[in-house]
Amino acid sequence: MKNNRAFTLIELLVVIAIIAILAAILFPVFAQAKQAAKGTAALSNAKQDSLAILMYAGDYDDNTPVETLWNTGGDQLCYGSGLCFSMWTWQVQPYIKTTELYQDPLAPAYSGNSANAFKAYRVRWGYNYTFLSPDFGSSGPGDQKPIAFTSVANPSDTVMLGAKWANQENTSGFDWGTGFPGGMLAEGGIDAPDCYHIPQWCLAGWGSGGFFESTLKLPLAAGAKTGGNSSRSSNQHIIAWVDGHVKKIASGALAAGTDWTPTAPEGVTMTDSTKYLWDIQ
Repeated sequence: MKNNRAFTLIELLVVIAIIAILAAILFPVFAQAKQAAKGTAALSNAKQDSLAILMYAGDYDDNTPVETLWNTGGDQLCYGSGLCFSMWTWQVQPYIKTTELYQDPLAPAYSGNSANAFKAYRVRWGYNYTFLSPDFGSSGPGDQKPIAFTSVANPSDTVMLGAKWANQENTSGFDWGTGFPGGMLAEGGIDAPDCYHIPQWCLAGWGSGGFFESTLKLPLAAGAKTGGNSSRSSNQHIIAWVDGHVKKIASGALAAGTDWTPTAPEGVTMTDSTKYLWDIQ
């Protein structure tokens, strides 16, 4: 005779409890694996973007792209007033092909217009504009100029690009990307720690009460106290360097050669130019 004995209620509860325990153990592991995969993709995107900039320089007499160009006749976006602009992302677009490389998988997903122009505007990688695209207008943003890549003394220790804040994280209620017609657009750049003491116009966002903390009101991980440089990758910054290599670095190391601390007042100063990673002397 066949034994048709069914599971008892207690046996079913034991099985359910085992499944629940296994899920509780495995789900965090899966989440960590997913985060690690996003971090790897972010490093890859930064690498591809940095190589595109280097290829651009190779075709333009060793000149760096400019953080924002204005009224060139072939610009990607225009204000209603007729001012048109092209960010560095649009200038190197021919070497990128897909604007997905301008996104950071660790950052909030892009949620705006899907057109390439807007993806190249709402970027997640900030350009070291204060050095690579200098603006010497003392009273406000003016015309930025390129520099020669070969003029960089320490390319392996000079910041080119860094993971930056996302526009969704700006809780100020104002789009600072439209705040500087004719000059620098905040959306495409990251600040150098010694910004206040550089002989040119800049946002000055490092330190407590800085631009990105007090004006844009960004979360800490998005760059509130670090010049808009996000630290989403295990509390570290993903940085692409002028020589094209990419690595993660802690906030303190990124601000090496300065007196920056997480509680430093706005207005960080350089203390050792030999350790400074932004190559602005």
